[in-house]
Amino acid sequence: MVFARKITTKGKSYWILVHNIREGKNIRQKSKYIGKTLPPEEDLKKMKEEFLNDIKKDNHRYLSDDIVKNIENKKETYQKELKKLSKTEREQKQEEFMIRYTYDSSKLSGVPVTLRQTFLILKEGIIPKEMKSLRIAKELENHEKGFLMITQYIGPLTKAFLKKLHKTLLAGIDDSIAGKFRSELKRDVKIAGTIYLPPKWQHVEKELDQFLSWYAQHQRKLHPLELAALVHAKLISLQPFVDGNSRLSRLLMNWILWKKNYPPIDIPVTDLEAYYNALDFYQIEKDEREFVQYIVEKYLDG
Repeated sequence: MVFARKITTKGKSYWILVHNIREGKNIRQKSKYIGKTLPPEEDLKKMKEEFLNDIKKDNHRYLSDDIVKNIENKKETYQKELKKLSKTEREQKQEEFMIRYTYDSSKLSGVPVTLRQTFLILKEGIIPKEMKSLRIAKELENHEKGFLMITQYIGPLTKAFLKKLHKTLLAGIDDSIAGKFRSELKRDVKIAGTIYLPPKWQHVEKELDQFLSWYAQHQRKLHPLELAALVHAKLISLQPFVDGNSRLSRLLMNWILWKKNYPPIDIPVTDLEAYYNALDFYQIEKDEREFVQYIVEKYLDG
């Protein structure tokens, strides 16, 4: 909401337009000078609209104004629906999303599991009789813990947070690599099904520093959905860990959306080919736009 405020400094008064932007639990303020006197109501209304449009244009690189409007409408509808629910109903809604999201994200990462099995393990605490590997159940349980972690973490994006989230995902599955960067393990990786080669382990630490620096510079400049999509694309391409990078990257994408009060995104396993094609294009062609547009499309369709 944009409002006019009178400022007095050194005995002199003037008017400004103010717009508060909520970022998690913090509020950032944008302002614009109007003049020494307040303009007529109709002129002021027009100035407020122009100021708000300028702010919106300032924080999106690949999104049209119409797309941004649709995203913001989805956010507003989501928040209104949440307010209508009781605490128990909100928790149930989150749990339902988390089960489906865990299933899709796990399947995208090659975990052989069904939606029914995911439901039984996470909701009922039952290991299906036909499930021969307890590792699968552990991976699902860990992903649930990772999802809960991103909904509770309010700190900055740091190496320590990345390692903690990764350790949660891999704990009890492969403790030898859980929470350890490839640079620590001195190991290279390859991604199946693509000609793209992630950075050698010797370069991971430097690449991580550049990634975190990029995030710090752009977290307030890009629209939250653009930021979330690019964080996902950049981190999964960096492959900072030996395993678990794709699930971790998708969790971080939702962490950014969650802390800025946008509804989370789920990439369905039925979209596997299109998802990896968009990633390939980003990694091989170094083109950010197509991957951002893909995520936006999935977001608005969901």
